[in-house]
Amino acid sequence: MSPLRLQGRRAVVSGGSRGVGRAVCLAYLREGATVVATARSATHLDGLRRDAEALPGVLAGTLAMDLADPESVRAAAAGARALLGRVDIVVNNAAVLGPRGPLTATPFGDLRSALAVNVAGPVELVAALADALSDGAVIINVTSGAAGRARWGAYGLTKAALNIATDMLAEDLAERRVRCVAINPGPVRTEMRHAAYPDEDPATVRHPRSIVEPFVAIAAGAPVEGVLEASEWTR
Repeated sequence: MSPLRLQGRRAVVSGGSRGVGRAVCLAYLREGATVVATARSATHLDGLRRDAEALPGVLAGTLAMDLADPESVRAAAAGARALLGRVDIVVNNAAVLGPRGPLTATPFGDLRSALAVNVAGPVELVAALADALSDGAVIINVTSGAAGRARWGAYGLTKAALNIATDMLAEDLAERRVRCVAINPGPVRTEMRHAAYPDEDPATVRHPRSIVEPFVAIAAGAPVEGVLEASEWTR
């Protein structure tokens, strides 16, 4: 039997109740990791808790976290630190789509909300976990091919900002050898994808579990930084 690649590694994953976040949590648990998963409501993670029981890793806790509320983010980070002690992996997956369209037509409230959830919240989570990060830890930010794309409104803007934040965090944490990577999962079968493309047949789009390998390999130590396309992962 192959050794578990994430045995002894401790991870915090946001947006773990569905889609890419759930798939990443399950992949980490299959590889022996100890995981704390967050969602806007802890009850949304009941299904993950049930599935985790059959896997070799440990789901150490499920926590409610509202990325738009800095106090909620800090409370969730404190809970994760209490459950894990040290943190080796942070996956910033949770995000909001918001209305698509030109930036000039994006309501201020939608823009502010998207910036809070998609950029400020993930950065605040890293900041709140910073003292618990192990030397050589990895931060994985889930980005999108829509980053910087016109007519994607606040979502396109915030994912471009998250890519920049990834590079900035890499420099900020370089002395501790913390790697920072942004992974674009590409088209995958999620509720957000369906909201963006309501006429698309979900059967024509990959399941999130098909793109988790780079998340596992990078968490296990693959020396990658910057922005990565999951579909191009060949290691």
